[in-house]
Amino acid sequence: MRLQKLDRILEERDVKNAIIIGGANIFYLTGYDYISTDFANAVALIYNDSVPILVVPVLEKNRAQSKVGDKIEVVAYSSYQVSDDVIRGSLVDIISKYIEANRRIAIDMLYSGSMFYLSLSKKISSENLVDVSKDFYIIRAKKEPEELELIKKAGDITSSAMKISSEKIHEEYVSEKQLAGLIDMTMRNEGAEEYAFSSIVAFAENSAFPHHIPTDRVIKNGENAVIDIGARYNNYCFDSTRTFVKSNNDEVKKVYEIVLQAQEEAIDAVRDGTRASEIDRIARNVIEKAGYGKYFVHSTGHGVGIEIHEYPSISLSSDAILEEDMVITVEPGIYLKGKFGIRIEDTIIVTKKKPIVLETIYKYL
Repeated sequence: MRLQKLDRILEERDVKNAIIIGGANIFYLTGYDYISTDFANAVALIYNDSVPILVVPVLEKNRAQSKVGDKIEVVAYSSYQVSDDVIRGSLVDIISKYIEANRRIAIDMLYSGSMFYLSLSKKISSENLVDVSKDFYIIRAKKEPEELELIKKAGDITSSAMKISSEKIHEEYVSEKQLAGLIDMTMRNEGAEEYAFSSIVAFAENSAFPHHIPTDRVIKNGENAVIDIGARYNNYCFDSTRTFVKSNNDEVKKVYEIVLQAQEEAIDAVRDGTRASEIDRIARNVIEKAGYGKYFVHSTGHGVGIEIHEYPSISLSSDAILEEDMVITVEPGIYLKGKFGIRIEDTIIVTKKKPIVLETIYKYL
């Protein structure tokens, strides 16, 4: 458990109490993983003077207790009376029983949600709430050795699915939906408990949409395929994108080489102490000089960990400075509406020297 990290945050903010909402943060602190369940907005970790209490719906009580052991008290609640050891009421009702409303309370506003915040503000004055969102971004950004190993394992699983993708696009009559289904099945078979995000499989003109949803579109000779996938393993994510081409296409190859150059130059600059905005600038400059600047419509990357998008953002507006053991992506792209899109993405571990690139499959046409 990493509750000592919460202690440090509260000490720096001169706060004694905390209400932690959000699956990623609670899993990070306690090991209780409900990130992908329907209870994502129904659980809270209450922290009073370093005493943790995990509040969960009654359906999750036994599982939660098995995850946290006897080091954390688990309190179950329900909207109706179930038994004497289950408290009747809403999550906010239970929180108000354990938190003194007149004390300053740390809370992660990002995960709270408007409905939860409005309900909580009826019990606790908003003046007493101290937002610790950024504090959590930062402590989760630098990965511990065991976290890095889990991300690598998620990468190995993703590699298996990406290899199958590279082979299947050369078959006749394979559709986006069919390939996405095969990718998902492969990741499950290789040990993933979930996907880090919905697999993106986009052929030809569909690949000009960065977040395309797979359809029945079948790939043809001379067309490209953008495959953006990632496994979740033991609650840690991976993210990889490759662009493949079915036989030759000179225009696709030209744009591909530009994107690849942008990615390679950006990756070469990844170091402890480098500004995240500088990584974005380097990739963007390559694409702009080639005349495709307006077709690069998203940031160059993002942090990866318990969530697929974490701190730091690799963008021009980011104020983050890269640190050793951060895990980020570098994924420049060019999108030509009505024609095709190209994106190449790797998940990368930041070091003090050359970054560790967790490649899934060969990326040269």
